[in-house]
Amino acid sequence: MSEFTIDFPTLGDLGDRWITAHCRVPQGFARGKPFQMADWQFWCHANRYRVRPEAVFVRPEDVGPDNPPTLNQAFHYRRTLIVAPQKTGKGPLSASQVAFEACGPSVFGGWADGGEIYRCSDWGCSCGFDHEFLAGEPMGIRHPSPLIQITANSADQAENIYGPLRAMIALGPLKETLAVREGFVRILGLSGLDDLDRIDVVTSSARSRLGNPISDAEQDEAGLYTQSNKMVEVADTQARGAAGMGGRTHLTTNAWDPGENSYAQQIFELDEDDTFVFYRDPDQAVELRRKDGKPLDYKDKDDRRHIHEYVYRGSWWVNLDSIEADAASLMKRDPAQAERFFGNRRVTGGGAWMDMSKWALKGYRQDVDLGVRLCGGFDGSDNNDHTAIRLETLDGYQFTPTYGADKRKAYWKPQDWGGRIPHAEVMAAWDEIATVYKLIRVYWDPKFWESECDELASRHGDKVFVKWETNRINPMHAALDRFRTDVYNPDSDFTHDEDRDADTHMRNAFIRSGTIDSVTLIRRYTIGKPFGEDHRKMDISMSSTLAHEARMDALAKGIDDEPQESFAWI
Repeated sequence: MSEFTIDFPTLGDLGDRWITAHCRVPQGFARGKPFQMADWQFWCHANRYRVRPEAVFVRPEDVGPDNPPTLNQAFHYRRTLIVAPQKTGKGPLSASQVAFEACGPSVFGGWADGGEIYRCSDWGCSCGFDHEFLAGEPMGIRHPSPLIQITANSADQAENIYGPLRAMIALGPLKETLAVREGFVRILGLSGLDDLDRIDVVTSSARSRLGNPISDAEQDEAGLYTQSNKMVEVADTQARGAAGMGGRTHLTTNAWDPGENSYAQQIFELDEDDTFVFYRDPDQAVELRRKDGKPLDYKDKDDRRHIHEYVYRGSWWVNLDSIEADAASLMKRDPAQAERFFGNRRVTGGGAWMDMSKWALKGYRQDVDLGVRLCGGFDGSDNNDHTAIRLETLDGYQFTPTYGADKRKAYWKPQDWGGRIPHAEVMAAWDEIATVYKLIRVYWDPKFWESECDELASRHGDKVFVKWETNRINPMHAALDRFRTDVYNPDSDFTHDEDRDADTHMRNAFIRSGTIDSVTLIRRYTIGKPFGEDHRKMDISMSSTLAHEARMDALAKGIDDEPQESFAWI
């Protein structure tokens, strides 16, 4: 069975045929041969051009104040993000997409009755390509005024896309509609305004064309765009320029360093429905586990090979022996960089509290019945950090609950609520949780929330809502150590809901060393954000730890032996 299934309307098939007819392999022994997308590349391409079933085509002659052109609103996704390791073919793929956007049928042109034909000859290209549309198939037409920007942190980086594009133009029929000039490419054959229809390169030092209303932006290595190098500002400006012209933006990158808060990381963590993400994350791959259930270790050569086979799957031109040689060499100098570049893992340097590959192994989503006995953890914030509720059933399943008629996730960010955590919302969530579940014990860090804990204790029991200060180094160390041990232990009953925000917060938690016990000589620690990186929130890690501690303490006191109450839900 194929890894990818196309069961939605898309210009992908049209684009695939057009690209093969016009684009050429830019490098290697296959140079000059028709460029054919690998399966994963076509999957990304098909989703990029996925058409909304309700899309309505406005004919050019009908465009006006009351009938704006359809353009980006025809497509399901307004942005795409591809996260893939070195040498998988991100650059040539992006170059082919640029060519398609510039002079191919990349714009939605309505729904076919059947028998309609797209001919390149109608657009100044004598290659002989034509495509007959089937009934109900979305049709494509050329963009009337394409203005495309290839974006990178440096001119050398931009060559990842711009170099293959120039080769594709030189080696095939694209030269009839695209003309390479000094530092840009002219797009020919549209209304005689070749000076306006063009493909430009934008970098941190060459930003003069920022602010233009663009039809497309290809943002390469967006994992290197940061606030300090001003590339986040560049990317945001391009997104606004694209929105103003009915255009879209598309990101490609290696796995990023979570400590840098890159543009790619920000887009990924937004987790928006209208952003398509392709990311073979080794930490989330069930197949990347040893027979004994233990996670693969990138430091181990055999394990590393399995990881490479997974993340490079479909890129037939990649020699894994060569990748292994480069990865092994880089491991000696910079292991984290090797894992990002070749292993496709989002890793930082030393100091991380949780091994994310082991955390991933405990992911297992399941439904939790109403009336189930469970415990909880809460580490609240006020106006800076985030706040979340984590619950854990007595058999070890931890999850973030929902509340309210709209099933809102019990996770709050100040920026979503006028700059402060909404205390009333949090209290409403806890009251609902206490009503629909049987709360046994909740450990609650009282900082900023002492009165609220007292209120909940008065309504639901002072033996249920228990204040648990997280600034006590010895008990905090013991709770963190027990939680991490149970996560790492393949035989423990702990599992979690694979909550994406919890995953991010676990990744952002770093060890803060404390005192050494004079008897055992064990160094105590707590956790926090990396120093100087306030944007890397890790509050869910604390709520998760408190929920697990509450559950384990409840079990130690024999709670599990108590008869469960009966509930009747009407």
